[in-house]
Amino acid sequence: MVLAGGAAALEIVGSWLSGSLALLSDAGHVGTDALALGLSLAALRASVRPHTPKHSFGFHRLEVLAALLNGLLLIGLAAYLIVTAYGRLPSPPLVEGGTMFVVGLSGLAANATMIVLLRDWAKTNINARGAFLHAYGDTLGSAGVVVGAAAIHLTGTAVLDVFITLFIVGLIVFSAVRLVRDGVHILLEASPAGIRPRDVADAILAVPGVKGVHDLHIWTVTSGLYALTGHLSVTGETTVDRASAIVALVEDRLLERFGIAHTTLQVDSLQEEMISPADIAREPGV
Repeated sequence: MVLAGGAAALEIVGSWLSGSLALLSDAGHVGTDALALGLSLAALRASVRPHTPKHSFGFHRLEVLAALLNGLLLIGLAAYLIVTAYGRLPSPPLVEGGTMFVVGLSGLAANATMIVLLRDWAKTNINARGAFLHAYGDTLGSAGVVVGAAAIHLTGTAVLDVFITLFIVGLIVFSAVRLVRDGVHILLEASPAGIRPRDVADAILAVPGVKGVHDLHIWTVTSGLYALTGHLSVTGETTVDRASAIVALVEDRLLERFGIAHTTLQVDSLQEEMISPADIAREPGV
């Protein structure tokens, strides 16, 4: 977070000295990285607070809300940069390519360092993945700034700064759309990415004693925490102890194969195996 904030501050100063909008756009992108990391850390601390009767799932969803906020901030930043770039396009101001090159090179080094630091964490946390995507996009943007700065310095073509800005805006929008999409996917309680309900149902049906599965629901509470509810059908002669053993086998399989640790399963007897209420009420010998 400190690294991203320092890089953003350096690029803001460099943008003012060089007159480069591309540096300012890269600074905005890197600055949102610093904010994303701050939100991630705050949400992570809040998510470990104990559950309460009012918040039975705890505060895990704060991570998702932080990721959505970060995505919306990126979209706002992209809109501002597009408007500013459009205003510069007819008559681009002079840009000091040498200063732009040195500052862009420093930003490139900072972004590459952030990628290395966030790579492993991004595999398990939506906020870290968002910050990683930003850092990855920033690295591409900084590389574009460096290349563009060299071209501006050699050719004096200031309009290249506007085109580099639009390139960086494209990277920002790409990151923002992915982040918002993943956050909305979780809030809508859609099936987790990479887990197909049909595969889960087949795995449950493969457990000895399970004759059917229905009303199956799978969703993501937060990054890496999946929940499942469903009904298992068993034969009418299945005892309570046997039903409990079947549920335990299903839970073990779901955890092992899909990483689903929070399950709620109800066991139902197959209708054709059950004694109907009419037969129970009938007098003996009738």
